Amino acid sequence: MTNSTQPRVAEIVCDYILDNQTVVDAVDASIALDKLNIGSLKKKSLIMDLGEHFDVDISDLQIESFVTIADIIDHIKRMLAAQLSIEELAEIQRADLAEFESKALDS
Repeated sequence: MTNSTQPRVAEIVCDYILDNQTVVDAVDASIALDKLNIGSLKKKSLIMDLGEHFDVDISDLQIESFVTIADIIDHIKRMLAAQLSIEELAEIQRADLAEFESKALDS
Protein backbone atom coordinates (compact mmCIF):
# COMPACT_ATOMS: atom_id res chain seq x y z
CA MET A 1 0.00 0.00 0.00
CA THR A 2 1.45 3.35 -0.93
CA ASN A 3 1.35 6.60 0.97
CA SER A 4 -1.16 7.89 -1.59
CA THR A 5 -3.67 5.58 0.12
CA GLN A 6 -3.36 7.47 3.41
CA PRO A 7 -6.06 10.07 2.73
CA ARG A 8 -8.49 7.22 2.05
CA VAL A 9 -7.67 5.20 5.17
CA ALA A 10 -10.56 6.68 7.18
CA GLU A 11 -13.00 6.09 4.35
CA ILE A 12 -11.85 2.50 3.82
CA VAL A 13 -11.92 1.66 7.55
CA CYS A 14 -15.37 3.18 8.08
CA ASP A 15 -16.76 1.49 4.95
CA TYR A 16 -15.33 -1.85 6.05
CA ILE A 17 -16.87 -1.56 9.50
CA LEU A 18 -20.19 -0.46 8.03
CA ASP A 19 -20.19 -3.39 5.60
CA ASN A 20 -19.38 -5.88 8.37
CA GLN A 21 -21.58 -4.57 11.19
CA THR A 22 -25.28 -5.16 10.67
CA VAL A 23 -26.30 -3.13 13.73
CA VAL A 24 -25.41 0.31 12.34
CA ASP A 25 -26.45 2.45 9.41
CA ALA A 26 -23.54 4.90 9.59
CA VAL A 27 -20.14 5.15 11.23
CA ASP A 28 -17.59 7.86 11.78
CA ALA A 29 -14.16 7.92 13.37
CA SER A 30 -15.37 9.16 16.75
CA ILE A 31 -17.54 6.11 17.45
CA ALA A 32 -16.34 3.82 20.23
CA LEU A 33 -16.00 0.19 19.18
CA ASP A 34 -18.08 -1.01 22.13
CA LYS A 35 -20.98 1.14 20.88
CA LEU A 36 -20.93 -1.03 17.76
CA ASN A 37 -21.23 -4.19 19.86
CA ILE A 38 -17.80 -5.31 18.72
CA GLY A 39 -16.47 -7.82 21.23
CA SER A 40 -12.79 -8.68 21.56
CA LEU A 41 -12.89 -11.57 19.06
CA LYS A 42 -14.81 -9.56 16.49
CA LYS A 43 -12.47 -6.60 17.08
CA LYS A 44 -9.42 -8.77 16.53
CA SER A 45 -10.88 -10.27 13.35
CA LEU A 46 -11.95 -6.88 12.03
CA ILE A 47 -8.58 -5.24 12.67
CA MET A 48 -6.60 -8.20 11.33
CA ASP A 49 -8.64 -7.96 8.12
CA LEU A 50 -7.89 -4.24 7.89
CA GLY A 51 -4.21 -4.90 8.58
CA GLU A 52 -4.18 -7.42 5.76
CA HIS A 53 -5.94 -4.97 3.44
CA PHE A 54 -3.36 -2.26 4.13
CA ASP A 55 -0.45 -4.73 4.38
CA VAL A 56 0.50 -3.65 7.91
CA ASP A 57 1.14 -5.75 11.01
CA ILE A 58 -1.00 -5.00 14.05
CA SER A 59 -0.14 -6.80 17.28
CA ASP A 60 -2.69 -8.21 19.73
CA LEU A 61 -1.54 -5.65 22.30
CA GLN A 62 -2.16 -2.81 19.86
CA ILE A 63 -5.58 -4.25 18.99
CA GLU A 64 -6.55 -4.30 22.66
CA SER A 65 -5.62 -0.61 22.99
CA PHE A 66 -8.03 0.53 20.27
CA VAL A 67 -11.13 2.16 21.77
CA THR A 68 -12.53 4.14 18.84
CA ILE A 69 -12.53 3.82 15.09
CA ALA A 70 -10.16 6.82 15.07
CA ASP A 71 -7.62 4.76 17.05
CA ILE A 72 -7.60 2.17 14.27
CA ILE A 73 -7.37 4.79 11.53
CA ASP A 74 -4.53 6.67 13.26
CA HIS A 75 -2.56 3.47 13.83
CA ILE A 76 -2.90 2.36 10.21
CA LYS A 77 -1.87 5.82 8.98
CA ARG A 78 1.23 5.76 11.23
CA MET A 79 2.16 2.29 10.00
CA LEU A 80 1.76 3.31 6.36
CA ALA A 81 3.83 6.45 6.89
CA ALA A 82 6.60 4.36 8.42
CA GLN A 83 6.82 2.00 5.48
CA LEU A 84 9.59 2.73 3.05
CA SER A 85 8.62 3.19 -0.56
CA ILE A 86 10.00 0.84 -3.20
CA GLU A 87 12.23 3.65 -4.46
CA GLU A 88 13.66 4.23 -0.97
CA LEU A 89 14.34 0.51 -0.54
CA ALA A 90 16.04 0.35 -3.95
CA GLU A 91 18.25 3.31 -3.06
CA ILE A 92 19.28 1.66 0.22
CA GLN A 93 20.07 -1.55 -1.63
CA ARG A 94 22.14 0.31 -4.26
CA ALA A 95 24.11 2.10 -1.54
CA ASP A 96 24.77 -1.18 0.30
CA LEU A 97 25.89 -2.84 -2.94
CA ALA A 98 28.21 0.06 -3.80
CA GLU A 99 29.76 -0.11 -0.31
CA PHE A 100 30.23 -3.88 -0.61
CA GLU A 101 31.86 -3.55 -4.06
CA SER A 102 34.14 -0.79 -2.78
CA LYS A 103 35.32 -2.93 0.13
CA ALA A 104 35.84 -5.91 -2.20
CA LEU A 105 38.01 -3.82 -4.55
CA ASP A 106 40.06 -2.48 -1.64
CA SER A 107 40.89 -6.01 -0.44
